[in-house]
Amino acid sequence: MEDKNRSLLNIIDLKKSFGDNLVLDGISFSLDTGENKVIIGPSGTGKSTVLNCVNRLVVPDGGEIWLEDTEIISCNNINEIRQEIGYVFQGFGLFHHLTALRNVMLGLIRVKKVPKKEAKEQAIAKLEQVGLLDVLDSYPAQLSGGQKQRVAIARALAMEPKLMLFDEPTSALDPELIGEVLNVMKNLAREGMTMLVVTHEMGFARAVSDEIIFMEKGKIVEKSSPEKMFKQPENPRTREFLFKLDELYGKGGEE
Repeated sequence: MEDKNRSLLNIIDLKKSFGDNLVLDGISFSLDTGENKVIIGPSGTGKSTVLNCVNRLVVPDGGEIWLEDTEIISCNNINEIRQEIGYVFQGFGLFHHLTALRNVMLGLIRVKKVPKKEAKEQAIAKLEQVGLLDVLDSYPAQLSGGQKQRVAIARALAMEPKLMLFDEPTSALDPELIGEVLNVMKNLAREGMTMLVVTHEMGFARAVSDEIIFMEKGKIVEKSSPEKMFKQPENPRTREFLFKLDELYGKGGEE
């Protein structure tokens, strides 16, 4: 693979089926350090499966996934690789019996073996980064959905990942809470974090992404810059999808 080292993430001809359902049918794209890409498309088209394959929560049937010079699918020490990849899920994934602070500290202590005092300092810094210094000692049940998702982001950031994956991070939130999570993600982009995001928030995609990837039926139908994607999509299916989003959310899904 002559070019695998040129990008932080390189996905090559990725394939995955669940039974007779072909979910990913030859997906290929790369992501450079500091770059942000957004995957869009109809529900059930394989977008989340791409992220799950990158973190090897799902094992692909074929293809290659390179994180720098390590091939993820064949890697024997996947936990080491996962320390390099932050993953923020739709449903927060917090431990309900732990405070916000302890949720963020946990991976530092158990996985990275950081001393407790240092882990606490690092966790506080990450919670401050996402605007949550006032809820350090609150439990998830005491937090809003937006606060829970920001704790989840802080937890992922605490591991100092090279790559952040976001799977519909605002889909479980009430409309008035979406903005606070998207603002955190926009700040991360401005600070140079490398991000791969699955979302229906087109305003965010337009503002932050370097490239938008439109998927349908397990294939990449079109990929281009946000400006070109929203103003002059080439594929009729892309135009139809974006037009339907315009009808639902207004032009370009702008917030």
